[in-house]
Amino acid sequence: MEKIAIGVDIGTTQTKAVAFRKDGTVQASFYVRYPLIQETEGMAEQDVDQIFQAVVACIQQVVSAVKPLEISLISFSTAMHGLIVMDKNNQPLTRVITWADNRAEKYAEELKDTILGKTMYQNTGLPMHPMTPFHKIRWLKEEYYEIFEQAGKFIGMKEYVFYRLFGLYMTDISTASGTGFFNIHDLIWDQQALSEMDITIEQLPTLVTPTHQLTDLSAEWLEQLGLSTKTVFILGGADGPLSNLGLGAMTKGIATLTVGTSGALRYVVEQPRTHPQAETFCCVLDENHWVIGGATSNGAGIFDWACENLMKEVQTEARKSGENPYDKVMALVKDTPTGAKGLMFHPYLLGERAPLWNAEATGSFVGLKRNHDDKLMMRAVVEGICLNLKRILTELEELGGTVKEIRATGGFADSEVFKKVMADVFGHNLSLTESLEASALGAVLLGWQSLGIMPDLETACEQVEIYEIVEPNAENYEIYQQIYPLFITTQQQLSASYHQLSKLRADLE
Repeated sequence: MEKIAIGVDIGTTQTKAVAFRKDGTVQASFYVRYPLIQETEGMAEQDVDQIFQAVVACIQQVVSAVKPLEISLISFSTAMHGLIVMDKNNQPLTRVITWADNRAEKYAEELKDTILGKTMYQNTGLPMHPMTPFHKIRWLKEEYYEIFEQAGKFIGMKEYVFYRLFGLYMTDISTASGTGFFNIHDLIWDQQALSEMDITIEQLPTLVTPTHQLTDLSAEWLEQLGLSTKTVFILGGADGPLSNLGLGAMTKGIATLTVGTSGALRYVVEQPRTHPQAETFCCVLDENHWVIGGATSNGAGIFDWACENLMKEVQTEARKSGENPYDKVMALVKDTPTGAKGLMFHPYLLGERAPLWNAEATGSFVGLKRNHDDKLMMRAVVEGICLNLKRILTELEELGGTVKEIRATGGFADSEVFKKVMADVFGHNLSLTESLEASALGAVLLGWQSLGIMPDLETACEQVEIYEIVEPNAENYEIYQQIYPLFITTQQQLSASYHQLSKLRADLE
């Protein structure tokens, strides 16, 4: 009888379980969404038990859907940088404080240009930014000391799931590399980071490899999840690195691009590589592969903002006539000239991670004249999102070598116009893949490697099918090559005012 492997992807907005057949095709899937809790400025938290119950429900539903086929393994992917503080009685003292939580901004900024901050970046591969648990813990220590003092363990969501299922606190080295406490060179907890925060190794989960197996699930959980004792649980890894694996981007020259609400570019390398100005991250996939990249906070979510504020009437009319409002907007963008008649847009409405690593960054239109209408402004927004990603790509090529192919996924791939602009700005072919569940598939590929079914991760490339290649237009590429240096120069000039603008907004509010 054919055996099924399940990948569980614990994300920021939803958890999804995906059942894969041995050829990598999807047999069944199920997801549960949950809200982001934002009660105060900068907060981005989620309910711990709500996510755990979502994991349980997703596994139950997928197991039920594939019966009577046997489940050989369940492997996990998780969103990076989340923090849960557990007390000494193993009860949560906090919700999940997600990567999007900016309340530690002040403490990250204090370290950014210091010798300590630069040393920590070189050791951990993570720029000084409030997304990481290191800075979140310092924020708690400084502003909520009673929580810090009661802390028994500092963990993330996947670690909580495995604690509930197996009674053990453990984490894979891929997920650990998103904490700010993990040394990406020695593959151990970084002693300097621990000393700086005055916490001990005992307060962190035990480190294991991404292919680590667990099989002693209790009879109660086996019955509740619908599993047999033959099912092996695999730790898996972090969602970003696993996305590269799931897209088959494991060989030199192939990068990945994901653009949803936010966006990311990633590139697999065979040894740790950090940026001289700390503009990119370096995380672990497994003991032999590292992923360099940059995650932008400003992806298609900025497109949504622009549609609502620049194209509201267009969208309203489209809905009335039964048309897709986004398609209507992009049709107008398609009819506007490349380069938006000299109008540029810096898309930093949500602050920025890569390439700026500045939570105070702001958006701006540059070069605005009376002849620029809402359609040209909309075009500039789309181009600005792509130009910002190009800067990340440029940094990755300097670190990891020339990119020859970009494998792309995400909501932007549904738009012919968006895809064309992206290819034209990059000057690279965009390969659109069938692997919509890239992180879940990446987790399963690690599971197959763990069980000896797949000899090495490079074999994963054979699992991926490309259904479309978007080629850049040479004439448009030349226009963007002219625009790009000015985009960078104006951003650098404006960045000098980000802090003063932040202070002004605070004063006026």
